[in-house]
Order: sequence, then C-alpha cells, then structure tokens
Amino acid sequence: MADIIRAATPITNKNIVQPMREHLSADIAPFDVSDMSKISKTRPDSELLEQNNGNIEKQMAPEVLLDMLKDPTVTVNFIRNILMLQEIIGVISMQNHPVTEEFEQLFNELAVKPEKLAEELINQEQDSTAFKGDLFDTLRDMIKENPTDEVKTAVTNLLKAVNTENCKPEILKALSGTMTYLSETLSPNRHLSERLHILAEKFAAPDAEKNFAQLKTDTAQMIRDISRSIMFNGKLSSLCSMITYNLSRYNTNTDFLSEAARDVMAFIPEDDARTNFLQRLYDCLAGFERGNTNSKVLDTLVKILHKQTNSESVMQLKGESVESVIHSLLSSPSNFTPLLHFVIPIDDGIFKAFGEMWINPDEEEKKTKKKSKSISGIDERMIHMLLVFDIPDVGRFETELWVKGKKINMDIFCPPIMDNYTNELSADLRKSIDFSGYSFDEIKVGKLEKTRSLVEVFPTLPQKRTGINVKI
Repeated sequence: MADIIRAATPITNKNIVQPMREHLSADIAPFDVSDMSKISKTRPDSELLEQNNGNIEKQMAPEVLLDMLKDPTVTVNFIRNILMLQEIIGVISMQNHPVTEEFEQLFNELAVKPEKLAEELINQEQDSTAFKGDLFDTLRDMIKENPTDEVKTAVTNLLKAVNTENCKPEILKALSGTMTYLSETLSPNRHLSERLHILAEKFAAPDAEKNFAQLKTDTAQMIRDISRSIMFNGKLSSLCSMITYNLSRYNTNTDFLSEAARDVMAFIPEDDARTNFLQRLYDCLAGFERGNTNSKVLDTLVKILHKQTNSESVMQLKGESVESVIHSLLSSPSNFTPLLHFVIPIDDGIFKAFGEMWINPDEEEKKTKKKSKSISGIDERMIHMLLVFDIPDVGRFETELWVKGKKINMDIFCPPIMDNYTNELSADLRKSIDFSGYSFDEIKVGKLEKTRSLVEVFPTLPQKRTGINVKI
C-alpha cells in the first residue's frame, strides 16, 4: 500500500485580519465621475497624437532648423566665422604650427572684386537648382501650352528619371565613403573592418553600377553582421540606416529614363521638335548644358571647411566655429528653407565686406506689408529680398527690397556711424539705377535698432516649411 503523504496545516498568524471582499454588482459603475475636483489637468497627448491633432504651425520639423531661422545671429555669421578662421590661422603660424600655403591661399581667394560680383552671383544662382537649362525650359513651355494632367504626369516622371540618373554617381560615392568610415570605426574588429574596406572599394570601382545588385545583397548582410557586433551602438545604427536609405535611392531600372522620355515625346508631334528634345536631354545628362558655372566663393568655402575639420591645430583653437558654419548652412536653401541664398564676400583692395542675401522670388503680396505699382498693369509677381552686409569698423547694414515689374520699394537700416549720411543716401541710390530701367517707388532710410531673423523678415516661411504646396 502506498504511503499517504502527510500535509501539514499552513502556519498562519491569527492576529492578521483577513480583508472582506466586497460584493460588487455589475450594475454599479466602477468609479464615480460626479466629483471631478481632483482632476488638475488633462493627460498630455503622445507625440503621435499631438502631431495629428495639433495646430499646423506646431508641426514644423525638425524644430532645430526653425529655431535657427528665428535666431538673428544666424545671418552673416556664416561668413564672419569663416573670416575669423583667417585670424586663427595667423595665430597658429605665430606659434610655429605647420600651416600649408594652400590654406592661406584659400582665404585670399575667398573674396571677390566688385567688378566680378555680378558674375559670382549669376554662378551661385545657376548652382541653386538642378532644373536649369534648355531641357527644363522646353518642359515648362510644354506644360504652359498643354496644361493637362497627362502632360504634367509625363513631365514629372521625366524629371524623376533625370534626377535618378544624375544622382547615381553621388549615391555610389556616398556609399563608398560611409563604408570607409565604418571600416575605420570598427578597426578593432579586424574581420568586419576588412569586409567594409573591400565593399568601399567595390562601390568606388567603375563597374559598381553593373554589379550593384550583388553589392546591395552583400551590404545588407554586412549591416546584419554589424548589428550583432558587441561594438554596435546608436551612432553605428544611424550610419547603417543611412546606408540603407542610400541603397533605396538607387534605381536599377535601366528602362526608367527611356520610358519617361518616350511618354513625353508622345506630346511632341513635330519630328524636328522631337530631335531637339532628345538632343537637349542628352546634353543635360552629359552635363553640357550647365557648362563651367561653378561658384568660386562656394567652392572655396567647401575647401576651407574641409581643411579646417582635418586640421587638429585649428580644431583645438576654434572648433566651435565649424558648428556655427554648419548651422548657417542648414538655414540656407533646402527643402526646409525655400529661399534663394547668396554668399557675398567683397574686397576692393581697401575695405572688406561680407554679407548674405535671401530672396523669395514669389512673395504673396496680400501677406506682405509693401505694395508695388506695376507699370504694365499686368499682375506680376512680387520678389522679396533681404540683403545683410557687415563692414569692419563701420557696422551692419540691413536692406529689404520688394520688386514688382520695374518698380522697387526699399527699406535700408544703417549703423549709428552713418547717421550723418542718411539724407544723402536716398538720392544717391535713385541716381545709381538710372541706367537699368528700374526705378524706386519708395525708399526709407533709418537707423538699425536691432538685427532681425529670417522669420521676422519672411513671415510666411514657417508655413512654407510645413509641407509641399500641391496647388496647380
């Protein structure tokens, strides 16, 4: 007979009073909402709900860029920081730190002579958009002559195809550069570092486009291996995400461009016009249309920034100036700041001046404080401009212009040192444009009381940053 298991009685403290379970009816509400005196505030929405339910003016992302646009110190500080580096380089030279002749020469090449200013501004304007040239003028004329949805769709697809073809070399270059950086970062892991180095060389090779499918597969496997590494962190995660994004941008459909071009030619009935269109398309893809129009100032700035970040001596003395310059670059033209932007350093041999100019080529006149009269009576667009100059030992000038047709309204604010010249300035300005066919409607000259931010000058800028205006 099997033994019977002896179970002892549980030991309990007889002094503990067991709580009585209250019998609740299903008809009784689980809580009383009649007394709301203890509710101090509503529960804050999550970020997702706030994005969906909040005011559209609060949905401007990334917010850091908008904060920069609200900061008056952003204007002109871009060039000011660059010129401050020149003084720092001089200090390093006095301390016998090695400074190359190329670095000093770059600063000497940065400023332009007054007679070369117009050419430099034209070159910067040419670089402001990729959609310039005979091909894009032809496409614009097509839409004006036949503004149907079919034509607009065909033109849009062609623009996507052209942009895809032009971006392919840059995407491969970016992938190769990121792989190289990752290889150096993961150098303690020799196996991963060597594989990344090989991938970087393959993306930079002439046959990278031909072998892109295999490279994409190898890169995806590499990203998985990196994510399993003990060195994996937030920074590496961001770099891997960047690689994935660049891989997705690369279009491997070799027929995309030819199909898009064929759809556009369906709306060009004449044979000669078709031939001209194909020639312009070829010239655009080959880079013949743009020609040698690179901005001397912008090219020099890129070289200076590159050498500054690679110079340990400069970074130790004034490394924060890199951040200031990058902030100004972020506030410059982009999908977040739809303004034309010009960098203007001038040296006439006696004085040096540095400044920046922002232009809204399609200002909404009903939202601006200025009204310009049109000579022709035709409804012409309003161009709104802000020109800020800083002249050493003189001060800061802010000039705001509204141009409609051939009529100009101008507000110019001068530093205190110019108080004795403000009365003469208006007459001199009117006389200075007599040759151009333009004329001033109104000129206001005053003292610069405080510097203004881009948002103060262009109040509609935050609304433009909220998304894409899809109105036709």
